[in-house]
Amino acid sequence: MVAVVVIVIQMARAVMEAFPQLPQKQFETSKKAMGESRRNMGLQVLEASVFDEETCAMCGADKPPGDAPANTDWIQCDKCDRWFHALCLTMDPKTLEELKRKQWLCK
Repeated sequence: MVAVVVIVIQMARAVMEAFPQLPQKQFETSKKAMGESRRNMGLQVLEASVFDEETCAMCGADKPPGDAPANTDWIQCDKCDRWFHALCLTMDPKTLEELKRKQWLCK
């Protein structure tokens, strides 16, 4: 079953890379090759899930979305150390200042 998932993901990647053309790719389906592909995919997922310290963990951007000013308030989670725009958390300035003085944990 795991090998099928790996092949489906490899096919999807090949289609996306070749688009709009049809992919011309063959996949090694030995147990060793499937294990290596699964490991590489796992590493790619883990690397992609690491947040940049200069981006908001909620929106993924350095500036808040929409018409918000580029210079905005931030708050850091005391457990995971990720940063969040106060605006993305819909946190008003008074609440933000209160939470900065004590421990704040994201969900």
